[in-house]
Amino acid sequence: MNNWIDLYEYLKGSYGDEPEHLLIEYIDLIDKGKVLDLGVGTGRNSLFLSSIGYDVEGVDIVDENIKNYPEKSKGLQLDVDGTVADIRDFEIKENEYSLIIVSWVLNFFKKSEIDMIIEKIKKGLKPKGIVYFGAFSILDDFYIKNLDKACEEQYSLCFSESQYRHYFTKEEVLNYFEDLTTIAFKSAMFLDENDKIGDHYHDGFEYVGRK
Repeated sequence: MNNWIDLYEYLKGSYGDEPEHLLIEYIDLIDKGKVLDLGVGTGRNSLFLSSIGYDVEGVDIVDENIKNYPEKSKGLQLDVDGTVADIRDFEIKENEYSLIIVSWVLNFFKKSEIDMIIEKIKKGLKPKGIVYFGAFSILDDFYIKNLDKACEEQYSLCFSESQYRHYFTKEEVLNYFEDLTTIAFKSAMFLDENDKIGDHYHDGFEYVGRK
């Protein structure tokens, strides 16, 4: 790839993957250095950031994601690190990262676990480091349609002892990051077209803040 625009178009066309648009919009605010992508998935954010000179580490609990992630990066002539780990247990070194991404994964944890993960994220940022956070809100279709599964923890659903989901409010997100400088906060509803479970709507928040 000759430049990041070529990579962006390639990822979008070949895999249906494109990085979070807020990361592109505020990329000039992110110092070159280490990036940690918690819940890396297909690598759509990490591969983009690697292509423009960041030192990227992706973490995911799914073995297959971490297997495919570096293989895809090699095909793109990029160099990334991938670690199979539960982000609840993953050690985030303090004052280490220019950017930490936690994109649409924290809904799948208990509120107490989310509290702990976000504290680790904030400690892991270098001075002037950036956090990108994305998560579904209490206006999400899935939450509204499954309120019969509500837990004792507010805005949470329980399906078993080990399967639960938490949905966020605007106030909650801003409170989590009140000690950072807010750069951007967006809320949006979008259609998820799915042949298996039917079309449905998601509603979520995106936050970008600086330490």
